[in-house]
Amino acid sequence: MNLDFGKNKTFAILKSLIENFKDLQIIAIAGKNIKIKKQFEELVTESGSTENVKVLEYTNKVPELMSVSDLVITKPGGLTTTESLASGLPIIVINPIPGQEEDNARFLEKNDVAIWIKEDDDVKTSLEKIFNDREKLLKMKINARLLAKKNSTMDICEILLNFSSSL
Repeated sequence: MNLDFGKNKTFAILKSLIENFKDLQIIAIAGKNIKIKKQFEELVTESGSTENVKVLEYTNKVPELMSVSDLVITKPGGLTTTESLASGLPIIVINPIPGQEEDNARFLEKNDVAIWIKEDDDVKTSLEKIFNDREKLLKMKINARLLAKKNSTMDICEILLNFSSSL
């Protein structure tokens, strides 16, 4: 596997979104990777998309950003996946780490909550599949809400309390 695949695929997705879906408002979060943030900013500036694309570094405002979003493009880590489902957001999965994240990606695809853009997939075609099919996007949103476990913390606490009281 190409070690730069994840970085290159992420950049290719942002570039395709900017070039092919000009009516979208995009928030790109680069996290703590300053090099990626600068590359994202250069792409946005060069494309003249500064009005509809915002590039952020690490932020603890992800739940607030998700509340105004229609879709998430992300690695399928546990926390981001859980937050996306709780927000009723369809997911485009990219760059999963072999193991748990790949298992998450397969699970999300199987439950029609996500589309997984794999290494050899054409980015533009994959994005068109979801953005040009409003029914599919709506179905994915509904499935995300159905799959979310809104009371999971309370359920876990009840299980633990019942278990400890039976000791």
